[in-house]
Amino acid sequence: LEANLLSPQLQEGLQIVEELVFVSTVSALNMLYSSASNDDLIKAISLRTFFYDWIDTRDPRSAKKIEEIANELIDDRPGQYFPYKALLELYSSGSSKDVQRLLEIRETIFSENIEGLLGDDLIESEFVSGLDELVIEDFLTLGAEDPLSRYYAAMSYIKTGESLAGVEILEDLDLNKIPPRFASNASLVIGDLKLEEGDFDGAIERYQESVRFWSNNSRAVRNLGMAYYKTKDRDYYDLARFYLQLSGYEDSDDEVNSALKELRRRAIFELALVTVVPLTAVVVIGLFLLEYVSRKRKSSQERKAMREDGGNNED
Repeated sequence: LEANLLSPQLQEGLQIVEELVFVSTVSALNMLYSSASNDDLIKAISLRTFFYDWIDTRDPRSAKKIEEIANELIDDRPGQYFPYKALLELYSSGSSKDVQRLLEIRETIFSENIEGLLGDDLIESEFVSGLDELVIEDFLTLGAEDPLSRYYAAMSYIKTGESLAGVEILEDLDLNKIPPRFASNASLVIGDLKLEEGDFDGAIERYQESVRFWSNNSRAVRNLGMAYYKTKDRDYYDLARFYLQLSGYEDSDDEVNSALKELRRRAIFELALVTVVPLTAVVVIGLFLLEYVSRKRKSSQERKAMREDGGNNED
């Protein structure tokens, strides 16, 4: 198309897009910062440009511009998809803390009938914002099947005191389909429930799984050690001591501190049994032998003396 056949807004928009695609995001951002246009087309292009920059850099300046532009577009054109998507991404990352605005956005999403497109993003934003009751409500309303949405719903059930409902979802969830840290946390939660029920083997299996998903989960390491300890099985005491020491909770957790003290006493006692006691037995036997040899020698000397005395008497 000839440039002079296009509107000024479209020409400016194409220049920004060309700069974004063929030069750099920074160059496109510089053009946007110097633009005085208030046209919705330029706003839409600006929103995507700032969004791409924020995804790459997490620059708070871009986050602020996203929030500003997205809210303007939602107010002007509430049926658009991307302004909601961009805002919900900010809420999901914790970059936006305006809970009241999130509630307004939620209401608009449902009134505009675009919850089918944005339901999973909405549930994640609600979860990060601490709106656990809404997470459960929207999860049930939308019939969400996304693994991450199901994880958020399960954790919200647990946080609101409905642990059995939450664990039921987690046990039916393919943990390989969610981020490793979330999968580790899910296994930890299931392990805790099994430990409360006295299912030590089940708890140990889940804690091991939790550590495999994310080896830096110190809580899972700690609980794995406590599960081994609570079995009261001597064969597991070395493992219990190893994991409890590895967890780093000894100085801040009285239960761990107490367990480690007992396990160390047991280790010292067992070491004494296998080293000191046999050594004592050897010493005692040695003393008996020494006394036996001493008596034998003394008896021999006495008999010899008697023979010698007897010979002198005959002379």
